[in-house]
Amino acid sequence: MAEPAAKKLKTGAELAEDDAPVDESDSKGVRVLHQTKVFNDSVHGHIELHPLLVKIIDTPEFQRLRFIKQLGMCYFVYPGASHNRFEHSIGVSHLAGELARSLQLKQPKLKITKEDILCVEIAGLCHDLGHGPFSHLFDQLFIPRILPDYDEQHEKLSVDMFDHMLEKNNLKKEFEKHKLDGTDITFIKEQIVGDREDIWSYEGREVKKSFLYEIVANKRNGIDVDKWDYFARDSLYLGISNPFDWRRFLKFARVLDEHDGKQICTRDKEINNLYDMFHTRYTLHRRAYQHRVNKILEAMLVDALCAADDHLVFEGKNGEDCKMSEAINDMEAYSKMTDHVMWDILSSRNKELKKAKDIIHRIMKRDLYLYVGQTQLKKKPEEVSPTQTPPDEASQELLINEDNARREIYNKLTKRQKEDVEENDIVIQIASFNYGMGERDPVKHVKFYSKNNPNKADEISRDSMSLPREFSERFLRICTKEKVGQVPVREAFNEWCTTKGFSPTFPEASS
Repeated sequence: MAEPAAKKLKTGAELAEDDAPVDESDSKGVRVLHQTKVFNDSVHGHIELHPLLVKIIDTPEFQRLRFIKQLGMCYFVYPGASHNRFEHSIGVSHLAGELARSLQLKQPKLKITKEDILCVEIAGLCHDLGHGPFSHLFDQLFIPRILPDYDEQHEKLSVDMFDHMLEKNNLKKEFEKHKLDGTDITFIKEQIVGDREDIWSYEGREVKKSFLYEIVANKRNGIDVDKWDYFARDSLYLGISNPFDWRRFLKFARVLDEHDGKQICTRDKEINNLYDMFHTRYTLHRRAYQHRVNKILEAMLVDALCAADDHLVFEGKNGEDCKMSEAINDMEAYSKMTDHVMWDILSSRNKELKKAKDIIHRIMKRDLYLYVGQTQLKKKPEEVSPTQTPPDEASQELLINEDNARREIYNKLTKRQKEDVEENDIVIQIASFNYGMGERDPVKHVKFYSKNNPNKADEISRDSMSLPREFSERFLRICTKEKVGQVPVREAFNEWCTTKGFSPTFPEASS
C-alpha cells in the first residue's frame, strides 16, 4: 500500500504577494516554515521581515509612527518631505539585518546566532518608538521649554514605549516562540539607548560580542544603519543628492579585536566613502534640518504647543488625563500623541486654546515670524584643534547662550522701542552644522585594515589626503514675532554684534 503523499508546502510564488517562507529549526533540529512579510520599500526595494517583526509592526504603538513626520516641520518647506517614522524604522531594521548577516557570513568565528540577528533587527525596528509629535521638535524643543530640568532623549522614551508595547500586546509570548528570553530583551533595549562606557557595563551580550552594539546606534564613531537609512530616505524625499554608498561599506565591513572590545572596521581605501557619509549629514542639516524657514516654523509650533499644554489632554493609564508634557511619564497617554495635535488644537472649541490656535493659523497662512539676520559664531579656544586657528587668535572667541543673547540684544533697545517690543518677541536660534561629533573628526574614531593585513586594525595616515580642515560651523540667527519689531531689533542686533566682534549679515530689503 502506497504511503499517503506528504502535505505540500506552498512555495513563495504561491503565497500572497506580500508573504514569503523563511526556514528555521526547532529544538530538535526539524525545519519549520514561518511566514515572512515582503515590503516594497521606496528606498530599499522589496525586503523580507521576520514574523516577529511583523507582530511588532501590527501593534497600535508601532502603527502610531505612520502619523509622525520624519522631518517634522520640514514638510512645510520641502513639499516632498512627507515620509514618516514608520517606514524609516522598517528600513533601519532591514539594514541592521543586512549588516549582521554580512558579518555572520564573512566571519563565522564571531558566532553570530540567528537570535543575535533577530535582536538587532528588533532594535532597529523599535529605536524610534519614543518620538513625539513632529519628531525631534518634541523632545529637543518643546519638552525643554516646559521642563527645563528634563535631560532625557527620545531613546529613553523608545525603551519605555517598547516595554509598554510588550506588556499591552502580550508580545513576550511571541518572543519566547522564537527563543528570545529576558536577556535578549535587555540586549534590544541596550541597543536602543546606545550608551557606551569605557568599562563594559552591558548585560544583554558579553564583551566578545560588543560589535553588535555598533550596528543600530554606534556611539564610538557614528557609523550605523540608522544614519544609512535616513541619509538615503531623507535625501530621496528632499531631492538632495546622497553620495554615500552603504552597500559598498557593507562589502568591506569586518570585525576586528581592539583593546576595548571587538569593533566594526573597514578597508583603508574606504576613507573617502566615510567622509562622504559624514558630509551628507552636514549637508542635510545645512540645507534641510536647520533650514532657516524650517527653524522659524519650529519656533512657531513650539510656541503653540507651549500655549496649549495646560489645555490639551490625553487619556493615560487608569483613565487619568495627561497634559502633553506629562505624557512622557505615561506611555498610555503618549501612545495617543502624534502630529495630529496640531489639528486637535485647530479643531477644538476650547477658548483656552485661542493663543495656540492663532499661532497655527499664522503658519497656515504663511504669516511667519520675521527673519532679522544672522552671524557666524566662532569657537572657544578649547574647541580649536592644533591644525586650525592658533589658540592666541581664538582667545576672544565666545560660546553664546540663546537666552543670554536674547536678553543682551533686548537691553540694547531704547526705552521707546521697548514699548513696542517685548523680550519674548525676539527669537534666538543657534544652528550647528557638523560631521556628527562637534568639532572632532569622526573618522579618527574609525579603525581600518589593509588588503595585505585584513586581521589587524589600525588608524590611517591622513598626511597625503585632501581632507576637511574644519568639521563644524555655528550660526546665531535672530527673528522677531511681529513686524513692528523688525527694524529696532535689527539695529540692536547690529550693535550687539559690533560689541562681540561678530560680522552680522542681513537679508536684502524687498523692493
